[in-house]
Amino acid sequence: MRVEESGSGDIAELLRSFNRMTAELGSTEMMRNDFINIFSHEFKTPIVSIRGFARRLRRGGLTKEQQAEYLDFIVEESERRSKLASNVLLISRYENQKLVAEQTDYDLDEQIRTSVLRLESQWAPRGLIFELDLPRLPYRNNSEMMEHVWMNLISNAIKFSRDGGAIFISGTQENGRIFVTVRDEGTGIRPEDLGHIFDKFYQGDSSRVSVGNGLGLALVHRIVELSGGSITAESTLGKGSTFRLELPATPLR
Repeated sequence: MRVEESGSGDIAELLRSFNRMTAELGSTEMMRNDFINIFSHEFKTPIVSIRGFARRLRRGGLTKEQQAEYLDFIVEESERRSKLASNVLLISRYENQKLVAEQTDYDLDEQIRTSVLRLESQWAPRGLIFELDLPRLPYRNNSEMMEHVWMNLISNAIKFSRDGGAIFISGTQENGRIFVTVRDEGTGIRPEDLGHIFDKFYQGDSSRVSVGNGLGLALVHRIVELSGGSITAESTLGKGSTFRLELPATPLR
């Protein structure tokens, strides 16, 4: 619903405010519907496939190679749906959270190194190389919350890197601010997609749809924002992407 804007002074401003509010509410409703539709698709389509493969396995008559292929598909898709559900719950939790609870003092550089090691099963078989330039970075925050940031950023860098490529992670601390850069030499992001990568469920070009659900970077953005920091991304198609984080050494309370 929109009213015609006419006149001047307070009445005109009231009409403009009403139209802006109507537009915002319409946008919110559209976003809510899009979220539900995409979330339903992200679950329903793979579950149908999983059910089909499971029924085929139950009927029997498959070769060992086919059985292994079907089981691998079921396991991989189940893990992806589990991660999707976890990310949705985490985003909901952090979007409604205003303060960072349970903050502790720890070394951010060690947390990043640990995240790289935890993901070794993803990068080692593909011959990827990590080059880390991380001095000691004393930090205070909720360590469990920040772990989601590094696991998602590093996992993304691994996914979109070419086999045998390198991933670079560096960090510095200046004037009470911590700066961390995660750079890969992978497929890159199209310019028209770059401005939307932190939006929920945004996946960009079809080459990325099969390996993500568009929630990881939205989660990263919210956690960094909640921590009083900022994150930006730069990318060149075919050459790779760079994510830069700036965090206060002592997050906002």
